[in-house]
Amino acid sequence: MTEFGKIDDPVDAPFKAWPEEPSGLGEKSLALAMAFTGLIFPPAKILQILKDQFASPNRFGRVEFLLNGFRLGLKRLESEAAADRDRLKAIAERLETPQLTEAVSIACEEAARSSSELKIKQLAAVLVGVLRGSEWADPKEDVGAMIRDISQLGVRDLEALTILRTVHAAAIAHTPNFHDPNAFSGETATLMCQADAAGFHRDDFLSACERLRGFGLAAEVQRNNSRMAQEEFCYRPTRRGLAVLDYLADVGGVAAR
Repeated sequence: MTEFGKIDDPVDAPFKAWPEEPSGLGEKSLALAMAFTGLIFPPAKILQILKDQFASPNRFGRVEFLLNGFRLGLKRLESEAAADRDRLKAIAERLETPQLTEAVSIACEEAARSSSELKIKQLAAVLVGVLRGSEWADPKEDVGAMIRDISQLGVRDLEALTILRTVHAAAIAHTPNFHDPNAFSGETATLMCQADAAGFHRDDFLSACERLRGFGLAAEVQRNNSRMAQEEFCYRPTRRGLAVLDYLADVGGVAAR
């Protein structure tokens, strides 16, 4: 499809704007590493971390890994939509938007800083996911902001979000507007059991839920003392949280629906 022939433009653009590494980086890294002399953490280890994280080839390697993942995802998306010309056109048009270009650039920045292959895969999956779409997605979502948020989430955070979706699956299906807190508070005991089964200390699970709430991915459910013990608490995923899980469904570490 000619409309889809431009999909590489927003992918390649970040390379053109990527800044050169500052001069003297090697000497600065060595000086920082030597500051650890005499400590349990050896200077050689510090130097290796600095080299792996900030040396230009490694930074570009991580960005290339991200963009290759984005390209592969776009090819799969193109294959899925091959028979739907209108959908292909809509995807191509969104790829040309400044918002998507900005999101790709932000993803490149986050990938360059990341030391996790899984995290970079997640960033690529979000870029593809917003093009594929989700029933929970906000059409006006700031994708760049979502990329920043995903970059700060740990594996356990996403595991907690997955537990929220699993436990509240029936309530989500029957109350898609999330207007009835009782539909969710009734699952509090099950939520606590699932958190225990996943190896969460109750306080750690509360902490994970609060982190998710801070990113707009989960919300605390209004307390119902007739359904909840004094020490219990209840959270549910937000629509944004469900969209994120949809985007990450094909990435290892996040359970598919």
